[in-house]
Amino acid sequence: EYCGLGPQESYPDKRRAASYGLYAAPVSQLHEDYIRPQENGSRCGCDYVTLWGGGTRLTAAGAAPFSFSASPYTQEELTEKAHNFELVPSGHTVLCIDYTQDGIGSNSCGPGPEKQYQFLEEEFTFAFGIRVEGQA
Repeated sequence: EYCGLGPQESYPDKRRAASYGLYAAPVSQLHEDYIRPQENGSRCGCDYVTLWGGGTRLTAAGAAPFSFSASPYTQEELTEKAHNFELVPSGHTVLCIDYTQDGIGSNSCGPGPEKQYQFLEEEFTFAFGIRVEGQA
C-alpha cells in the first residue's frame, strides 16, 4: 500500500498518466516485466509505503515526498541479466527508497532525459523513517 502517484510506475518525466492517491497491489504487480531487465516500477511523489507479510508490517514515510520501488528481484539481478526470462526471484521483497530519480527519457533507444528531469544535485538532505511492527 502506498500514498503517492500511481497506480502505474511514475518517474519525473513520466508521471502525467499517474494520479495522486492511495494504492494497493501485491509486490509482484509493482514490477514491470521489461524484456531487458533494468531498474523499474518506481512510484514517485510518495508520502509513505507499507509492506506486509509473514506477520511483519514495514512502513517507510518521508519528511518530503520520495520515490520507491518494491520487487522480488535484487538490483544486482536486474543489472546482471540480459533477458527477463533469466531473472531469478530473490525469495524476499526488495524495497528501494529514493530521494528522487532521473527521468526515463528514451535512453534505451534514443536521447536521455531532458535536463529539467535529470538529478544533478551534488549535495542534498533526505530524511525518512522506517517503522516495523510484528515479527522482525
